[in-house]
Amino acid sequence: MPRPKKTATSAVAEKKTTKKVATKKCATKKTAKKTASKVCASKAKLTRVIAKFDAGWGNQLFIRGLGGSLDWQKGIAMQNISEDEWLWEQLVPCGTVAFKILLNDENWSEGEDFVVSAGDTVICRPSFQ
Repeated sequence: MPRPKKTATSAVAEKKTTKKVATKKCATKKTAKKTASKVCASKAKLTRVIAKFDAGWGNQLFIRGLGGSLDWQKGIAMQNISEDEWLWEQLVPCGTVAFKILLNDENWSEGEDFVVSAGDTVICRPSFQ
């Protein structure tokens, strides 16, 4: 008995009936970051920076950085708590905050960036030219 010829439609039908393999979705980087940030946000700790510097009458210290709602482009005014002490405090979820102190949000302090861990207090003594 002669074999029936395969037609284009029967070839398509054969392809459609192939078995699909189940795939398991892995957590994406985006999902992992969201999960980590939710865990960190629930454990936010008060982080403080105290700058010891006599800025002189009419001057003010600012802080810029990365982390803890800081930005390298625009400074946040620090609170003058005594003659030569300036305070910045913020609830920081986790990690570290890198920062620099600026005089009148224009003149950057000399040296390397300062770093503080979430929940810690750091006392720095910035110097300016």
